[in-house]
Amino acid sequence: MKRFIFISIILICGCKEKKVPMDVQRNFLELEPNALHPVWTNEGDIFQVDYTLDSRHTSSYFDTKGNWLETETEISVDELTHEVLQTLNTKMGEYMMIDIERVSTKNGEVLFEVDLKKDDKTYDILFDPNGKILRKKI
Repeated sequence: MKRFIFISIILICGCKEKKVPMDVQRNFLELEPNALHPVWTNEGDIFQVDYTLDSRHTSSYFDTKGNWLETETEISVDELTHEVLQTLNTKMGEYMMIDIERVSTKNGEVLFEVDLKKDDKTYDILFDPNGKILRKKI
C-alpha cells in the first residue's frame, strides 16, 4: 500500500512539471559548465535552475527559448558596495539582514538584492551599485 501511494504521488507531481527545453539546458551548460547539482523549476514561461558554483548557492533564469535572463549569486555583506552598505545603514539600520545576492542581468548590469526582516515582515530590496533603491517588496 505504501508503495502504491508513493508511486501515485510521483505520477501526480510529475504531471505538473514542465519539461525543460533542450535549448534552455544547453544554454545553461554553456553559461555555467562548472555548475554542480543543478535543480530545475519553472513558473509560467520562466525556467529557474538552482546550483552550486564555487561553493556558493546560485540561481539562473531562462525564458522558454533558452535566452539567459539573469543570475543571482549569494554573497557576504563584505561584497556589497560601500554605497549599498551606506544606504542600508542610514535607511534600514534597524532591519536584520537575512540574505544577500549579487544579480547579474542580461543587460550587463550588476545589482544587489538584500532580504531584510523587521518584526514579522520580510522585505526584498533591490539596489544599484550606487546604493539607489530600485525595488522594495514585502
